[in-house]
Amino acid sequence: MVAIIIRSFITMYEIPSSALAAELTTDYDERTKVLSYRYFFAWWGGLTMTLLALKVFLTPDAEHPIGQLNPAGYVTYGYVAAGVIFAAIMISALGTHREIPRLRVPPARKLTLGQLAREMIGTLSHRSFLVLMGAGLFNAMAGGLVLSLNLYFNTFFWQLPAGQIAILAGANFISATLAFGFAAPISKRLGKKQTAQLTKVLAFVIAVTPIALRLLDAFPANDSPSLLPILFVQAVFSTGFSIISAILISSMIADVVEDSELQTGRRSEGLFFAAAAFVGKAVSGVGIFASSMILLAIGFPQNAQPGQVSEAVVTNLGVTYLFVLGGLYGAAIACVSLYRITREGHAENMRKLAAQAEQVEGGEGPEHTA
Repeated sequence: MVAIIIRSFITMYEIPSSALAAELTTDYDERTKVLSYRYFFAWWGGLTMTLLALKVFLTPDAEHPIGQLNPAGYVTYGYVAAGVIFAAIMISALGTHREIPRLRVPPARKLTLGQLAREMIGTLSHRSFLVLMGAGLFNAMAGGLVLSLNLYFNTFFWQLPAGQIAILAGANFISATLAFGFAAPISKRLGKKQTAQLTKVLAFVIAVTPIALRLLDAFPANDSPSLLPILFVQAVFSTGFSIISAILISSMIADVVEDSELQTGRRSEGLFFAAAAFVGKAVSGVGIFASSMILLAIGFPQNAQPGQVSEAVVTNLGVTYLFVLGGLYGAAIACVSLYRITREGHAENMRKLAAQAEQVEGGEGPEHTA
């Protein structure tokens, strides 16, 4: 119950915070820069707290030789995490407070529940937004699958010890930094849609290449000193390209706001980002469920020990993973390909909205000319 309450309140903050990116700037490229900062701090913050939990707070003692099972550590960790969350929210709120006078204030309206529902359905039926939600759906499923099976691959496929697995986890710090530095420049050169597709393809190819080569007996053995460095570089770039793709999809959602406003007469950035957040959180569990089905289908043994799982089972794990992950990534890329808002289209939307605003200010709105 406590976890549900905490997550609900975090969501109440996260949704307007994400939607604020569409209000802080309407510039096509600057939105990508703003969201790059958001993803950078999200990744670094989350990874830092994970490392602090495992290395500082959840430490073993005489009664609890396994640090993760030491209840005393969770109390301290809870206090520190709560303080970090509070500080992050206050810094963000105070830092953007001066922007309030520049933000759009929607007109006050009284709506029935029926009218509100119809408007929400009409807004969320926007074509480009729907295809982005499709991409988000398949990305969330793929993310859940990767998260669930990553430990199995590191432990049984590559047979890495815990220390080396921790080193691979540290690669994500570099991934987030690379994504932060390159998302906006690449998007400015290629466009958001093309960059999102390209980076998603690269993320998949780099992620599965070591597994595919191992299945073909063309990769260093598990006891090779070159294995960990290769997997580290692979993790850096695969995750980095995935983060860039996620940044671009969020930035594309922000550009849907003005396109939708021209169609409906309403700005709905909060609704768009709320729907995106719901899809991501609701569907990621499907990927976790899929991973369980994969393990069941290939007959992966319970309570398995590294080096004691048959080669056939390990091979089936790799093959099945490649096909399922490829299908999910392919579906996400296909959805993004249907997105229709370009740099030029966004500029035209902004020009039309500016012209409408001038008409309203000059008393030339539809209700006046009629």
